[in-house]
Amino acid sequence: MGKCRFFAFAVALIGCAALLVGCPATSGTAHYGEAVYTPHSAVGFEIVATKGHSTILRTLSPWAGASEHATKEVFIVREGESAPEGFKGTVVKAAPERVVCLSSSHVAFMDALGVDEAVVGVSGADYITNPHIRSGVKSGAVREIGYDTAINYEVIASLRPDVVFIYGTTGENTTLTGKLTELGIPYIYMAEQTERTPLGKSEWLVAVGEVFDRRDEAVDLFGQIGERYESMRLAMLDVAHKPKVMFNTPYKDVWFVPADSSYIVKLVEDAGGEYICRGSNSTTSRPISGESAYVWLSQADVWLNPNSARTIGQLVAENPKFAGVNVVRRGEVYNCTAISTPTGGSDFWESGAVWADVVLADMIAILHPEKAGGHQMYYFEKLKK
Repeated sequence: MGKCRFFAFAVALIGCAALLVGCPATSGTAHYGEAVYTPHSAVGFEIVATKGHSTILRTLSPWAGASEHATKEVFIVREGESAPEGFKGTVVKAAPERVVCLSSSHVAFMDALGVDEAVVGVSGADYITNPHIRSGVKSGAVREIGYDTAINYEVIASLRPDVVFIYGTTGENTTLTGKLTELGIPYIYMAEQTERTPLGKSEWLVAVGEVFDRRDEAVDLFGQIGERYESMRLAMLDVAHKPKVMFNTPYKDVWFVPADSSYIVKLVEDAGGEYICRGSNSTTSRPISGESAYVWLSQADVWLNPNSARTIGQLVAENPKFAGVNVVRRGEVYNCTAISTPTGGSDFWESGAVWADVVLADMIAILHPEKAGGHQMYYFEKLKK
């Protein structure tokens, strides 16, 4: 996708950053059960050896709050090898040719590795920005399979997928996995959404690369993303002023803000900002009172992701009280809607999971434009007045 062309200053500290990012542990001679890839930033997966050419992908945290016993294993078959005796996980042939993706981020990982032509089915096609997928849906080459409780299993079965990429939110999706098992369709839990750092999300490139026999390419690409990200993060360590950042607006009369340990808060901090709503050790977003929200909003220097608003007028129409807030009067309101679909899908939630370096460059351009080196925002846009 070449996202690196969208910013200019990310090479300033590459040498130092390479030392910090490091080289994840790999080995071509590992014995059964030994790690052939240990992630540097991600905590939700690992890749281990078998006695042959096959490998096992372990998803350690398939969903938020998963226990240590929730690990899911996938035996990735190469050269016709069989899974170890007693293996109770999923068996998937390496380099699948027909894939169904339940999340737009799954599509983005495949696109970054040049294998998105294998996608034959998606969930929520109207919210996917990927041009290849949108064209495929229009031509019928890619099918919509529904979402949540309205998944069309007949369509999935008709697609004859080699594997379905799935995800969990607050727990195991036993209805989905039970039905896929009944149909004899393998599935893999992707869990980049449980990662607490932008680079942790990006490193799931390697998990996808393993499935498609492109681990080396994925490791190299993630290394480049990591080096650029670290060079920018290091450059922001000495900023004297850290703008205070507020997130979101009420959704169905409830205002949710990110958890202190979430990846979006980490992103703001790495860009030289300060999260104004700190105060919860929870790993999930939390609701706050309207009174507290307006107190914090009145103190904010920057306001991010006010639902779907793309203009100040839309924001104020939603709630006239916003017009009197200082951050709105100054116009320092930004949304991740620069690349979006007519129905509200945002590429930030899609390819932004891959290109952590571009997302960080955007955030620096918002919080410290003087240090952005001329970078033009890619995922974010300033709300028009």
